[in-house]
Amino acid sequence: MRTPADRLIAELNSKRFEKDLKRYAAEKAKKRAQRRKELLEKRIQTDVRLVAWIDILGFSQQLQAVQTDADLQAAYRKMLFVHEWLNKEAASDEPEVLAEANKIQGRTILALSDGIVVTGSLNAEVLGLYSPFDLLMSLVDQIILAQMACTMEGIFLRGGISIGPFHFDNDILLSPALVRAYKLESERATYPVILISPATVAALRRLPGIEAYAKNSEPSRDYFSPFKSPYQKRGERFCFLDYVRYMAAPDNYFFDSLADRDAATDRKRPAEERQRIFNDSHDKSALKGLQRHRDQLIKAYQKAESEGVRSKYRWLMRYHNRTLTNITSFYDDALVDLNEFKTPVSPSRVDHKRRGS
Repeated sequence: MRTPADRLIAELNSKRFEKDLKRYAAEKAKKRAQRRKELLEKRIQTDVRLVAWIDILGFSQQLQAVQTDADLQAAYRKMLFVHEWLNKEAASDEPEVLAEANKIQGRTILALSDGIVVTGSLNAEVLGLYSPFDLLMSLVDQIILAQMACTMEGIFLRGGISIGPFHFDNDILLSPALVRAYKLESERATYPVILISPATVAALRRLPGIEAYAKNSEPSRDYFSPFKSPYQKRGERFCFLDYVRYMAAPDNYFFDSLADRDAATDRKRPAEERQRIFNDSHDKSALKGLQRHRDQLIKAYQKAESEGVRSKYRWLMRYHNRTLTNITSFYDDALVDLNEFKTPVSPSRVDHKRRGS
């Protein structure tokens, strides 16, 4: 009597099994060939997008220095804070709601290690409600707001922005605009700034919808400022997102206190008085925000372990002061005393000055 093992061996040696095996192998090979053909012949459809590459200053070094769970937790919370302000769905209290909002606005936020890719499409569903200019400028506005919020928490962002083709499908990301944005950040953004080329600014200003603004009131006039990189080549020009000017605008803040809010909305008060309370309260809020920014710059400078890193914060201090002094003396209480943070003179330079005197 044959055992089950004997019957299995006989089945495996049968002609029918051999035939079935060959048919199965042929079917699998056909499917693989069809899949390969579909992949190779797939038509790549690009989408014109504004693309930003955002990097957290010092984050890779922070990760490399991780030794405990507490260290990793601190890095996680920092990244989560940045994601939240850049409207990453996974960092939201209502991920489904934000995901739908991003979809309608044509936005994607991709987390790549210590970098973040933020994009805005010119084919968004809301184009019936917003012009292409307003749609992409609202993304620039969001990035500036995120940079402002992060610096107030001592998190300094560096990055680049470009516009052009973008393709992301089946985990394959192809985008000349992203390459340009990354190169701006890695090769030209010496300091914690988010760079954008004049060509990209010009492309934004050619978008339909800008004509709705008066010449001196369209948003991009206040968003971009000239930037000089120590590594820029002859003929290169750059701009950066002027987040401190944004930070210094009282209209970007809430009331300084609930008492101010109640007084400014009290219809029993004269209109002039309510407007004065409104203005004074928002001015105080802006001043406190700028003082917080100053304090975070000083704190980051004092924690820096190398002169190269300290030089980045000195640049931000000068930028901070230059912006405020060009606006109003009301912000003088938020200025950095630059005499306390002078560039150290190397011994060779001192010796050279002595010989030349």
